Amino acid sequence: MKNSLVLSLLALASGAAHALSYTDYATVIRSEPVYEQIQTPCAATGAQAAGGLGGLVTAENGGAVIGGLLGGLAGNQVGGGSGKKVATVVGAIGGAMVGRQIGQQMGGAAPAAPSCQPTLQRQLVGYAVTYDWRGQRETVTLPADPGKRLELRVSAEPVAR
Repeated sequence: MKNSLVLSLLALASGAAHALSYTDYATVIRSEPVYEQIQTPCAATGAQAAGGLGGLVTAENGGAVIGGLLGGLAGNQVGGGSGKKVATVVGAIGGAMVGRQIGQQMGGAAPAAPSCQPTLQRQLVGYAVTYDWRGQRETVTLPADPGKRLELRVSAEPVAR
């Protein structure tokens, strides 16, 4: 095992001795941003965007609340003792039902449900960079704009035949 490890390290070192790697610079000819259209699943609109109560506050519900209050007050005026409590509850329920119907008639149709609209957004993906290195032009996509010069790592290794 020890001998195979030594042989592997010697083989690696001899290959590395023949490889050549250095840093050089290329001239950037053009660098343009590259965008991608991304569709977002849903943009909040209407009551959803306002973060409000959505379909909770409607003419129908408002009528029921006001009717319930008025009915409870009217029922409280009738009777005495435990009959007064029953009359208050019955008046509140009856008033809520009548108030809801009036609210429906006055308020028209029920409010539309909040809508969900997908939107398109442009997202920067990178930069299409065209550079010249020793007379050769290449175009690559990079995550950032390199400026006027592009640093290159150049590697050369002989081909064994």
